[in-house]
Amino acid sequence: MNDDLAAIHELKHAYCWHYDEGSLDGLMCLFTPDAVCDLDAFGSWRGTDEIRRGYAEQMGATGIPGTRLHSVSNPIITVNGDLARGRWYLADYNIEPGCTAPVRILATYDDDYLRVDGRWKIAHTRLTIRWRAPA
Repeated sequence: MNDDLAAIHELKHAYCWHYDEGSLDGLMCLFTPDAVCDLDAFGSWRGTDEIRRGYAEQMGATGIPGTRLHSVSNPIITVNGDLARGRWYLADYNIEPGCTAPVRILATYDDDYLRVDGRWKIAHTRLTIRWRAPA
């Protein structure tokens, strides 16, 4: 795997880890200042102020850090200079004690990445929910 692909893999995995650990500051370091998040039923946010507020609300609504796991897989990544695109599968799990139906959401991510000062950042992420556990 070349350096760009490895860096984008690490970026997306860091996104999942920071979200699941409740690290809002860590999560925000992964986005460009003018990033866009289109997260299906969870909302759409533009720029770091809206993104920070949106993720803070979502992190609070999804329970105690460490009780959710976001797993991404099957990436297809294309790099064109300082721009890249990525597609991923997402499986979102509930791992609270006593949970008997751990799968919450199955979805796809379609991302645009931008190399900023030599590091890949998320410029636009789009979540499409394909299946959601009944409430």
